[in-house]
Amino acid sequence: MTQITATVQAREDKKPNQLRAAGILPANIYGEGKSVAVQLKQQDFVKLYNQAGESGLIYLTLEGDKEKHPVMIEEAQADSLSGKFVHVSFHQVSLKEKISAEIPVEIEGEFNVLGGVMVLVKDTVEVEALPTDLPEKFVFLAENLKEIGQTITYKDLSFDRSKVSLVLGEEGEDEPLIIVQEQKAEVEEVAEVVEEGTEGSEAASTEDKPAEETATE
Repeated sequence: MTQITATVQAREDKKPNQLRAAGILPANIYGEGKSVAVQLKQQDFVKLYNQAGESGLIYLTLEGDKEKHPVMIEEAQADSLSGKFVHVSFHQVSLKEKISAEIPVEIEGEFNVLGGVMVLVKDTVEVEALPTDLPEKFVFLAENLKEIGQTITYKDLSFDRSKVSLVLGEEGEDEPLIIVQEQKAEVEEVAEVVEEGTEGSEAASTEDKPAEETATE
């Protein structure tokens, strides 16, 4: 796996909104009982986030310092309207201690089950491992889904079990991740919801009519 690196600068003595207006993203590095205020270009962080996500290990260097700090993106806050990032928190980690992380589940390829619909039950899986051993993602091939009723569970995940352990719920490794359902069933459910909504609308419109008009109908 390619090592992900990035450089940040010490935070300028300006208000966060002033930095953002100049295309600079305020950030903090947390760890070892302290917090360091830093900054980096908005566009540089977008590239970094696309590379590492929230489960990738990043070697962060503070400009002017040669030391590389192993960190992960703990939280990336974005503006609800513009979609632009407004603040990011980096969490410094120890390479000798296991951590828990949510690993994304991705489906690749074309789904071709006739009359079926593919349902992604969970789009992340929680694991525990050393930061250097965390999987980048779990990938399933859509063409391996062959029939209605087929279920992909935690048992079907491919990873190094000597280094990575799953954080399991009550169903254990039988918990479903992907299910192939009959498309007809889904359509019927939608139809029922629409029908119920129509009946409710008719009843409401009748109640709203004047008493005289209702009586003549």
